[in-house]
Amino acid sequence: EEQAAAIEAGESIEGPSWLKSNLPEARAFLSWETVSTGPYSSATHGGRYVVNLADEDAAPTYRQFEAGGAMPAGGILGKPSFTVSPDGHAVLGPLFLMEKAEAGASPGTGDWIYTAVMPDGSLMGRTGGQNGEAMQFCAACHMGIGAETDSMTYLPEAYRVSN
Repeated sequence: EEQAAAIEAGESIEGPSWLKSNLPEARAFLSWETVSTGPYSSATHGGRYVVNLADEDAAPTYRQFEAGGAMPAGGILGKPSFTVSPDGHAVLGPLFLMEKAEAGASPGTGDWIYTAVMPDGSLMGRTGGQNGEAMQFCAACHMGIGAETDSMTYLPEAYRVSN
């Protein structure tokens, strides 16, 4: 939150940071609720380590995991990612975001907007926007999970924050 406040005050960040993004949700995700106890390896995100976060609109639903039901419109989930080099250094990967849109806004993606922000803050892609066709891969994977989870994937039980 301190780093995000510094950006809003016009200060700069040295080195890679998703907080350099022009997207408000990419600059705000550090203040969201963390629903994972720590990083875990996610095969569906390129084998990168991720943690799961949910904004204030998404948290009441997502923190219940499978029992939570459908995500309300406006809820945003975030997964910052990183890899660990052979010499033990962490290297930032994309920040993955998925936002539940209003019903009918994006039928081809189950009404989810998928966004990937690179570690330098640049936009890798966004559903219905820049490089949107690349984000269809995210939608296809999530929609393949099934309607009963509203296309949400849930982290392994061993890494879930208990309610």
